[in-house]
Amino acid sequence: MKTRQSIHEEFGDRATSSPMERELYSRDLGPVPALMVDPLFQTMADLIVRPRTTEEVATLLRRCAAEGIPVTPRAGASTVFFNAVPVRGGVVMDLNSLNGVIAVDEAAKTVTVRAATVWRDLEVYLNARGLACKSVPSSAPVATVGGWLCMMGYGIGSLKYGSLISQVRSIEIILPDGRVQRLSNTSDPSLDWFAASEGTLGVVTEVELEIRALTQMKHFLLHIPDNLIAERIISRLIDEKIRPYNMHFSDQYFVRALKDLGLSDASINEGGLLIVDYEGPAEELSCAETIIQRLLQENPSVALMPESLTEQEWEERYKSIRIKRGGPAVLGGEMWLPVASLPAYLDDIRKMSKTYGVDLMSYGHIVSPDRATAMTLFFADETQTFRYIINLSLVKKIQDAGYRNGGSPYGVGLWNTPYLGRIFSSSWLKNLKARKQRLDPKGIMNPGKLYSAPFMLNPLNFYVGMEAFALVRRVFGKRW
Repeated sequence: MKTRQSIHEEFGDRATSSPMERELYSRDLGPVPALMVDPLFQTMADLIVRPRTTEEVATLLRRCAAEGIPVTPRAGASTVFFNAVPVRGGVVMDLNSLNGVIAVDEAAKTVTVRAATVWRDLEVYLNARGLACKSVPSSAPVATVGGWLCMMGYGIGSLKYGSLISQVRSIEIILPDGRVQRLSNTSDPSLDWFAASEGTLGVVTEVELEIRALTQMKHFLLHIPDNLIAERIISRLIDEKIRPYNMHFSDQYFVRALKDLGLSDASINEGGLLIVDYEGPAEELSCAETIIQRLLQENPSVALMPESLTEQEWEERYKSIRIKRGGPAVLGGEMWLPVASLPAYLDDIRKMSKTYGVDLMSYGHIVSPDRATAMTLFFADETQTFRYIINLSLVKKIQDAGYRNGGSPYGVGLWNTPYLGRIFSSSWLKNLKARKQRLDPKGIMNPGKLYSAPFMLNPLNFYVGMEAFALVRRVFGKRW
């Protein structure tokens, strides 16, 4: 208690124990009924602290480590897994003041930024100088550089340029005991320890990453009437000598929902839409257009959509979750899937939609030559607590469909800990736990996430409970 009080006094108005402000930090983008949270977890921090410098972060961590006080780092908090929500109280470290560009090396094509820099702000800054990020998250208007690094780091541009960790040259990290280190691919520990660590190994304060020259782009929006044809076309485009910068797909149900909500002018009755984006010099874009035209000639069932719709699709690339307006909320699961499994996964989702009487909508990105992220959603209402909890069983069914087709959840946090056996091999999970023990032996850094499931979420309890809820949901069907 004395430590918390002294921290409060040291940071002045940049620390607060106000119940109202602490409540604001007890949630992320995923609406979860209090009944599911309050009896199990302490999501209300004891103190919110807003450090401005690396030195302040280091000092705060040293003091918390000395007293064993849990610390939860938070910036954009743009996930739905409670990655940036405390589950054991303690201190929430709001890192949003650690933002801005530190240096740009135009010759080496690198930029060094503070970790809480928002991706869209970085892109705007670079574009004004004839430069651009190699890749950005689909949540670029709110996601931060450090936050995306600590997740898996796949998004728009990853298909061409690889994951974020492959673009990072070095990071400045504050370890849980307050030590400040500059890490690279050859340091010990290596910077790749912190990719997908979800804020459990330390606080990233600076990132040096590769950038590219700002080039022209060309976009093609294809209506593909069949999922098997779509997968064949996606694979074909990946194998061409000019690889797309990005590919984003939306099934007919997602497209229809946007149309019904007045959020898109696109209208299709079967299959889905695939936007194919290219960037590069003029000769590459010309070659890309030839590739697309040849593909259309060879696949007469595939139609090129009007340019106005194509531009709309690109302009709305960060706003897929606008579908929430049909809610009041949405539930769903994001899967990390083999590209080759997309047709089978989407077929399973259609069967599930009929079985449970729910309208399921899917979209996603092709993020590597062999992997896609697929988000499947349905409308829900968190104010109807009992129905909402029953409907959570459908999220597990979505995850099951992904697992049957070689996939796993994208991200862990708290809510996906029941699926750890699907996400990591036992040997890799053991390796992750060893890293945690080495760097954070007191377990103060974002505890309760990533490495193991709490009792009520352990796989046996979770699976039995969700299957029982799914049976109820199946019986009531459309009436829900």
